[in-house]
Amino acid sequence: MPRLLCRFRAPRAIAAIALAGGFLLALLPGGTNAAGNSKQLQHVRGDIGYQTAAAGTDYKPVFGKFDLPDDDFAATHAQSAAVLAMPDSSLVSLGENTTVQVGAFNTTAAGPGSTITVNGGSLRFDIRRPQGGTANYRFVTNTSAVGVRGTVGLLSFVNGVTTVGCLQCAADSVTVTAGGQTVSLVTGQFIAVSASGAITTGALSAVVGSFSAAGVPVSAEASAVAAGLPAAGAAGISSGAAIAGAAAAVVGGTVAGVSASANQKNSIDTTPVNGSPNLGGGQAGSIGLTGHVINRTPQTVAPASPQPAGPAGRPVR
Repeated sequence: MPRLLCRFRAPRAIAAIALAGGFLLALLPGGTNAAGNSKQLQHVRGDIGYQTAAAGTDYKPVFGKFDLPDDDFAATHAQSAAVLAMPDSSLVSLGENTTVQVGAFNTTAAGPGSTITVNGGSLRFDIRRPQGGTANYRFVTNTSAVGVRGTVGLLSFVNGVTTVGCLQCAADSVTVTAGGQTVSLVTGQFIAVSASGAITTGALSAVVGSFSAAGVPVSAEASAVAAGLPAAGAAGISSGAAIAGAAAAVVGGTVAGVSASANQKNSIDTTPVNGSPNLGGGQAGSIGLTGHVINRTPQTVAPASPQPAGPAGRPVR
C-alpha cells in the first residue's frame, strides 16, 4: 500500500509545480513575451532601477532584467552600472549616478531609434546601423541634442555641461546641435557644451578618464561584452529561469505550500537569505514563491531481538 500511495503522490506533486510555475509566469508582464519593441533594463552591478518621476520619488530597484515602459526613467546610484538593450540590438551602458528617460522605440522612414533624455550622469552608446540604412537615435540634454545614426560613443551631462565623444564613428554618424550650431564628430574627437552654450572641441583622450571613473566602458568595440554585459550575455536571472529553478527545488517531494503575488512591474531578487535564494522582488512589485518538501522517506522497523533458546532449541518461557 505505501508504494501505491507514492505512485499517486509523485504525479500530483509534479502537476502542482507545473500549475504554480505557469501561474507565476502569467503574472509577469514580460515573462513569455517576444522582444517586440521592448526596451530591457539589465542589472550589471550595484543599485539600479526604474522610476516614473524624474526626481526618483517612486524609484524601484531592478536585480535582473526588466522591460522598461515608454517614457519611464532608468536610474543608477553610486558605484552602480546597467545596460539598456534596445529592440534593434543597440546597447546603452549607464555609469553611476545616471538617470535617463527612454522614449518609445520607433521604426520610421528615417530609421529605427528612440529619443533618450539624459537628466544627468554618464553613458556609452553602441548604436547598431541597420543594413542598407541608418539608425535614428537622439540623446537630449538641457543644452544639446545629439543625433546618432550608428556608432560607438560616449555622452555625459554633469554640472550643466554636455560632453560627447566618438570612440568609433563614421562620417556624419554623430551630430551635436547646440546654440543654433551643428557640429559633426569623427573618431577620436569630443565636444563639450557648457550651460551657457559655449562649445569646446578637442581630442577624446582629454575626457575619456572621466567616463572610466564613472564606471562607463570606453572600448570602441561593438559587442555586448564591450558594453559591460557578462560574456554569457545574461545580466541577472530572467523570470522564467528563476521560477524554473524554484520548481526544480521541490521535485521529488510533495509541495506543502505555494504562494505568489505580483504587481504590474516586477523584478527578481537573487540575494541569498539565510543561505537560501530569495525569489521575492524589491519595491518594484514582487514574485514570491514559497514552499517546503515533506519528507516521505519510509520508516524502517528494527527486527525483534531473538529470545534465548532452551534445551533442544525450545524457547525459554
